Parts: sequence; C-alpha cells; structure tokens
Amino acid sequence: STLHLVLRLRGGGKKKKKKSYTTAKKAKHKNKKVSLAILKYYTVDDEGQIKRLRKTCKEEMCGPGVRMANHYDRFYCGKCHLTVPIKAAASQ
Repeated sequence: STLHLVLRLRGGGKKKKKKSYTTAKKAKHKNKKVSLAILKYYTVDDEGQIKRLRKTCKEEMCGPGVRMANHYDRFYCGKCHLTVPIKAAASQ
C-alpha cells in the first residue's frame, strides 16, 4: 500500500531582501616584497667582519638570535612583545 503524507509548511514567509551596503568594502592589506631586505640587518666592514645593525632581545625566551625592530622612538621584539624606548636603551 502507498502511504501519503500531508505536511503543512510552517514559516513559509517571503524571501529576505538583500542588503544594499552604504560604504565600500575595506581593502585588504597586501604584503610588500622588499628586494634584498637582508642588507638592512648586516654590514661588512673593510676587514671583512660582519656587523649586526639590529639590537638583540635580552629576554630569556628569545635569546641572541632574535633581533628587535627599529621604530622612531622605540625598539620592539616581535616574539616576546618587549618594547624598549630609545632614550632608556641609550642609558643602558
């Protein structure tokens, strides 16, 4: 025998109208490739010795291999988030 099911549709309202946005979408940040960026971190003197130009982080978790970023008023470590003002760094 065949079984016929009669189900009522519940909540069969109208389709939701699509929003029209008033402002444009925010442009996503694109990473800029800097060619030969390693030249900013080291320099070679007349005797062939390599000198590091960036300050190293003094925290225990970072160690001597982690360099700090140079900003106009501070040094910043991207690994442990240590921030050292340049005036305080000059006195150390």
